[in-house]
Amino acid sequence: MATVKHQIVDCDECKYKFKLKPSILKTEKVGEEVERTYFKCPKCKHKFIVVYKDKEFNNNLIEIDNIRRKATKVSANNEELKELIILQNKLHERNLKISGMYKKIYGA
Repeated sequence: MATVKHQIVDCDECKYKFKLKPSILKTEKVGEEVERTYFKCPKCKHKFIVVYKDKEFNNNLIEIDNIRRKATKVSANNEELKELIILQNKLHERNLKISGMYKKIYGA
C-alpha cells in the first residue's frame, strides 16, 4: 500500500509549518452559486483561500476528466491527442480566470 504524502505549508502569518491534509479543507457558500474552498492554520487560524467554484467551473472539471479518459485511449503521436491537450489547457485556464474573478469579488 502506497503512503500518501501531504504538502507541507508554511503559514504566512505565524510561520507555523503543517501538513495540508484533505481533512482540513473546508467549503462554504459565498454567493448564490459560488463556493469557496479554504483551510486555516491550525495554530493561528489564518484563513487561506484555495479556490472559488461555480457551475461552469465544476462543469469544466467534469469535461477535463472526460478529456483525460479519452487521451489515455489515443496514441501519443495522434493529432487527436494534441487537440485534447489544447482543449484541456483552455478549460484549465478558464477555471483559473473564474476563480480569480471571484477572488476579486469575495476576497483572496
